[in-house]
Amino acid sequence: MSIKLPSMLAFERKLETSDALMMAGNWQDKADDKLWSEITITQRKNRSTQSAFGTKDADKIKPNPVSSDNDDANLPHDKDTLKVSFSLRVVGGIGIPFGCNDPDFTSAIIKKTKDYKADGLKELAFRYAYNLASGRFLWRNRVCAEKLSVQISVGDESPKIFNGYDFPLNDFNSQRKNEGLSQIAGAIYDGLNNDDHFVCLTVKAFVKHGAGQHVFPSQEMNMGEKKKVLFKLGNCAALHSVKVGNAIRTIDDWYGTDKKPAEFPIAVEPYGAVTQQAQAYRKSKIDLYTLMLGWVNDKSITDDEKNYVLANLIRGGVFGGKADA
Repeated sequence: MSIKLPSMLAFERKLETSDALMMAGNWQDKADDKLWSEITITQRKNRSTQSAFGTKDADKIKPNPVSSDNDDANLPHDKDTLKVSFSLRVVGGIGIPFGCNDPDFTSAIIKKTKDYKADGLKELAFRYAYNLASGRFLWRNRVCAEKLSVQISVGDESPKIFNGYDFPLNDFNSQRKNEGLSQIAGAIYDGLNNDDHFVCLTVKAFVKHGAGQHVFPSQEMNMGEKKKVLFKLGNCAALHSVKVGNAIRTIDDWYGTDKKPAEFPIAVEPYGAVTQQAQAYRKSKIDLYTLMLGWVNDKSITDDEKNYVLANLIRGGVFGGKADA
């Protein structure tokens, strides 16, 4: 008798990121935290225009100014560098459901992950570390900077320092022999593979943009209003922990096929959904549910597919199906 998807199934997130604070300073002062100040959110009341799409030709030349009242964030005019800092807590217990109403499924998924995780977690840990060293979590703030330095500390240890632009965003194989990266990956692996303690990393990124330049905090959901509202903690511009976490788990380049390999990694999701592109890259047969049920029912799946399933369990979430009528 085959094991079915439980109607109640949930896993706890294993990569816990804090919100990321955004500070302003100068590149030469990276070593002195006292010289960095909070980036504040300001308001701009600009004159802007609406789209003329769909209007009559005669109306397209008519002025249609509207008031644009939006939040904004910039470096001060005497500061040239953005500093983004956050912490990452890595915990173990991979494959153990937080909630599941089917003991057979619980036993099967625990056994499968226990037998495989020692090998699979090494690759996942490397990719998580790679995304930290590359500064992928900076999102738009990473684009076209003059310099990008990422510092990663494990506990109270001295930080490992990386040039973020040495790490292409679409090639996880480019730094396989990087010693510092291997050490960070090893720490993440220890956290994921150990059920008795957690590992905490501190991450600081320095991005030299130029004095007075725009920076890009997270945008708040502002339902029912057109005004753009930017995220802040107290008076300090910040990136949402969810946005940082999404970047760290952008490791799934296994969704391609032999005929059409993946061109770029996407964030680990049950159906490979990328909302900005209105695409789901993991539809039937390569989605989480198909692969996870195949695995617990002793069907043959590849190591890459096992890595993908493990990465979803690390991501966490509610994965239960419909209860039988």
